[in-house]
Amino acid sequence: MVGVSKVPDGLESEQLWKALVDTAHALLMFKNHKYYVAEVMLKEKPDISAQELAIQLNIPLGESIVLLAETRGDLGKPKAPDQPAAKKSDHSLFDFK
Repeated sequence: MVGVSKVPDGLESEQLWKALVDTAHALLMFKNHKYYVAEVMLKEKPDISAQELAIQLNIPLGESIVLLAETRGDLGKPKAPDQPAAKKSDHSLFDFK
């Protein structure tokens, strides 16, 4: 089978998650993406999926999974909104330097 990697023996899901988080944190734009996701994307669409976020921001799926887990605060479950959904923001990713 081409393109499929076998997980090395002895690696637990917790270790894989830590490796994914460490890899995402090493990306240069991670902090900027995290701020943008928290301040704009989740306010516009709190139930956005990791796949949709990855496509919209043109980032790796692994990074979007970590971004959503960290910004939602509970490993992927959407937070209950404090307020009604905000209107569409006039901000773009380039506004957050």
